[in-house]
Amino acid sequence: MRTLVASILAFTAASMMLSAGTAIPGAPAGVKKYSLNNAVGKNGLEFLSKAPMEDINGTSEGVTGMFMLNAANLEATTGKIEVAVLSMKTANSKRDEHMYDAMWLDATKYPSISFDVTGLKDVKVTKDGGKFVVSANAVGTFSCHGVTKASTAAITLTYIPESAETKKRASGNLVMVDAKFNVALADHKVTGKAGVVGKSVGEVIAITAKLFANS
Repeated sequence: MRTLVASILAFTAASMMLSAGTAIPGAPAGVKKYSLNNAVGKNGLEFLSKAPMEDINGTSEGVTGMFMLNAANLEATTGKIEVAVLSMKTANSKRDEHMYDAMWLDATKYPSISFDVTGLKDVKVTKDGGKFVVSANAVGTFSCHGVTKASTAAITLTYIPESAETKKRASGNLVMVDAKFNVALADHKVTGKAGVVGKSVGEVIAITAKLFANS
């Protein structure tokens, strides 16, 4: 009987170890909420449209959101990042007006674009002085123009434990995220003016985001 109980306990312990996620060494376990905060760093994104006739570079500073992170199980990270469509700029006001109208992103009907993170995969953690750098792929869904599609973003997350020095910027632990992913306009039924996509506007938009948050 004792042998059976011992075997069950050993199996349970092994299963728990296999199901446990990747941890940041020395960081306390437990889920913490991290909110984007411009006091930590300037939140924003850049988007690039590459097409035969021209390349279009754009930016947005209208980025908000939060995520739930457990330093003892990084794979379980979840969250939502939103971008206000009207905050997206391309350094050409006339072009921006077209981008906002019903033929393109339709900012009136769909005022925001969002990425919902459901977890991280391929997680690796390295230490760099007093901070930890996490490389991973964030999986989830991307919603734009009323259409939601599965999406994956390559991310680098820098985790800095709270200290007297970090408190000068913001309270709690600090997290900085660099993310990159691509969005195909056709996937979100963004057709634009006939003949423009593929010539003046790229069929795929490359997005780079820089996010800063504190717990």
